[in-house]
Amino acid sequence: MEAPRGSIVKSRDGIPSPVYPPGIDLAKEARTARRRFYPVTILYTTYTATILVLALRRSVGTTLAFAASGALVFTWLEYMVHRYVLHGRFPDGAGWLRHKMHAFFDTMHGDHHQRPWDGMYINGFLDTLPFAVVLALVSFLAPLPTAPVLVAMLLQCYVIEEWVHYSVHFHRFKMRYFDYIRRHHLYHHAPKLGESAFGLTSGMWDAIVRSTRIPEEQRRKLYGRGARVARATNNPLEL
Repeated sequence: MEAPRGSIVKSRDGIPSPVYPPGIDLAKEARTARRRFYPVTILYTTYTATILVLALRRSVGTTLAFAASGALVFTWLEYMVHRYVLHGRFPDGAGWLRHKMHAFFDTMHGDHHQRPWDGMYINGFLDTLPFAVVLALVSFLAPLPTAPVLVAMLLQCYVIEEWVHYSVHFHRFKMRYFDYIRRHHLYHHAPKLGESAFGLTSGMWDAIVRSTRIPEEQRRKLYGRGARVARATNNPLEL
């Protein structure tokens, strides 16, 4: 089931603060999010596995090098897309391209910030498929162990990122990484703080760019000894 068209128009409404109505069934919302992302997970993981097996038969070293490059490139894409596309404003205007960009991008992500508990807006559905197909086809202009492997890793990293995103909204795994990334992402969702902490699987590019890094005082509150983040059954954004 595809998510309903977004009701938040970023160029008009901006990025809203979260709203937590009473009676949210987080288990039900989590099931919705999982069901929506299973097809993408199966499709992209199968494609990536197939490409890697074929590429490794050609050249182990080249395949591993381009796979690692794809993972690194994805960390940058994750940051850039989240900051400039998902949080970007795309006002309508004259011209076919500007209108299409407004129609496609301007309604993205606002509803997720308003309802971060809503399983219909946690993960992507098949909306990335056209971009994935184009990238995959173009990549085969290069030899198999090179660009096709890089693109396949981009797709697989996207799958991983979306499951990490799902996890920080619905689960509290007792692992240092998940505790860190959950706090990092919930800070991003906090009211009036959404223009920082754009990394979804790490804060690496926020730290490199600096302007979107969580301020030092707030980092101490988030990650210091005794730091707490409230459970998602109420408001997970209280620091």
